Amino acid sequence: MLDFDYFYKIQGSYGMKNKREKDLAKINYEMSKHFEDTTDCKDVLINGEPSQLIIVKDTDSNVYSKKIKSRHDDKFNLGDYVEWNNQHWIVLKLDPDEDTWNRGYMYLCDILLCWQNKAGDIISRWCYSENYTKYTNGIKENKVIDVGDNQYGLSLPVDNETKVLKRNLRFAIDYEGAVVPDVYKLTNRKVLLNDYRYFNRGGIINLTLSYNAFNDKTDKLVTLDNGQKVWICDYFDMNNNPTTPEDKKTYANIISSGKLIIGSKEYITFIANFYDTDGNLNNTITPVWEIIKPNISNVDNDISIVYENGLCKIKVAENYDLIDKDIIIKVSDGNDSYIGEITMKMEMW
Repeated sequence: MLDFDYFYKIQGSYGMKNKREKDLAKINYEMSKHFEDTTDCKDVLINGEPSQLIIVKDTDSNVYSKKIKSRHDDKFNLGDYVEWNNQHWIVLKLDPDEDTWNRGYMYLCDILLCWQNKAGDIISRWCYSENYTKYTNGIKENKVIDVGDNQYGLSLPVDNETKVLKRNLRFAIDYEGAVVPDVYKLTNRKVLLNDYRYFNRGGIINLTLSYNAFNDKTDKLVTLDNGQKVWICDYFDMNNNPTTPEDKKTYANIISSGKLIIGSKEYITFIANFYDTDGNLNNTITPVWEIIKPNISNVDNDISIVYENGLCKIKVAENYDLIDKDIIIKVSDGNDSYIGEITMKMEMW
């Protein structure tokens, strides 16, 4: 007498409730057995663990995205990192249908975003980036102007570090070795748009970063454990300067609407935001500005400054002696309780 249970077990269909479940088990068994019978099957690392994916190009114009499939039992999730071909990819699209293949899309990461968390640890995440400059940044500063000359849209996984990122955090995004890196501020965050965590399949958070200004007092070049050097904005040393409630101070943050371009006809606007010891915005303070210009002849005629409705506006005339020279913008409440300062380099187009 034939032992049908034996055949069900070797086909993975033992204990199935109905014909559909048995058919699916047989299909998955055959698909898994022949998974490697194609040149599109690649050895990869998913979140650092060895695995295999079928990787197929999307379209000729979308070279930064790939269609991916895995065996039924080898699930991947939204936000998973895939290391393949000496590149970092992130899963941004996932078909939640789990009957046969696991299907989705992975996108090429091109930005390693680094920051410091509240415990003082340096955190880094690979991100897929998009150009958001043509879109609104989601914040209207002081209800006067929209700030954000250049904007990035970044996609990264939802985890315990990324889900606590809040607006006004600053990040350095520039080429390795940049002496004065471009700095961007988190101005918008979109959550729960691609969130499969409630059925344990991961999630994606989308951040909008808008151009800010480098601060040579608080932004520091640090060395990671792997020897890589990265810029960390608003860096603090937990060992030498442990933060206690008594150490909390009020402070001011200066935001610029763009770069200081020599010969530009447009003014660059600077906004001061004042924060109390708990990090809450204080809108009752009138800014007191101080501008320190470089020591160059005729500089007062070439650097125009206008103060208007609490804002500071600066325009630089066409004077080639000002190329790569620094201008320091300071702000306070007039009583030295709230103090902020940035240094900006005057540049050509």
